[in-house]
Amino acid sequence: MKKGLLALAVSVASLAASAQNCADVFISEYVEGTENNKAIELYNPTASPIDLGAGNYSMGRDRDGAGVPMLLPITGIIPAYGTRVFVLDKRNPDGTGNEVPVWADLQAVADTFVNPIYVQSNSPFYFNGDDAFVLVKGGTTILDIIGKIGEDPGSGWSQPGDPNTRWWTVDNTLVRKYDIQKGVGTNPSVFDPSLEWDSIPVNTFDSLGFHKCACGMISVNEIENYGFSMFPNPVRNGEFVINGDKEIASYQLVAMNGMLVQQEKLTFAKSHRILLGSASKGVYILEITFTDGTRSRRRLMVD
Repeated sequence: MKKGLLALAVSVASLAASAQNCADVFISEYVEGTENNKAIELYNPTASPIDLGAGNYSMGRDRDGAGVPMLLPITGIIPAYGTRVFVLDKRNPDGTGNEVPVWADLQAVADTFVNPIYVQSNSPFYFNGDDAFVLVKGGTTILDIIGKIGEDPGSGWSQPGDPNTRWWTVDNTLVRKYDIQKGVGTNPSVFDPSLEWDSIPVNTFDSLGFHKCACGMISVNEIENYGFSMFPNPVRNGEFVINGDKEIASYQLVAMNGMLVQQEKLTFAKSHRILLGSASKGVYILEITFTDGTRSRRRLMVD
């Protein structure tokens, strides 16, 4: 196993050339929160479901710059243009010390809980800000890296040249920028988190479970007009109501060029009033995700 992981680290450069935009899974969100609040969201940028188990996907950390990532085999199916959220498996409400439970709102958005027991020699999901995190396919192909394999940055990685030395990878949540269409397949000489990530406050979990990416740009011809209604349409007073045929998990308001304008996660609601924020006059796509994982889209006019 160790020999294989060493080969993985050495072969990064040669494997990177095969990476294509919108072709394979990459990391869309990274949560390094207080205590055991740790999560990784993976995004499928393709038009077909991806079976992680069948593709022999794994992920994990390079502890303190050791240069040999600890990898955790992962399973589950990620739907087309969908996500899967992996959360550290700490759920004992009476846990203390290293067993403090993950916060309830983070547990609520988890698709898979992983790595419940900490062993120093095999602790792939116990990243704490100074560990590079790696996504691998087939045991040797690196699909994505957060940080730099083989480097211990101290407290964590910051933006190079930042006079305030604000740590991006510790006590923080990172969301992949909209225009990123593939993971980092080559170990960077310098890791600058600001190039591909947006930084949001520690213990922020409400953007987990969906991701907007240029790979999923919406065509008017692809719009499905069923599953929910909305009133009024056109919208003239800055608010409207959606009514679903079944319970709604979230919605996203997207401009016709694919740019995300507004999004919100809901709690088992069939009806919801939406207040428009920064949406100016024009045509938008309202995309609804239901609690059963299905999605539907309709055009929305804002006057």
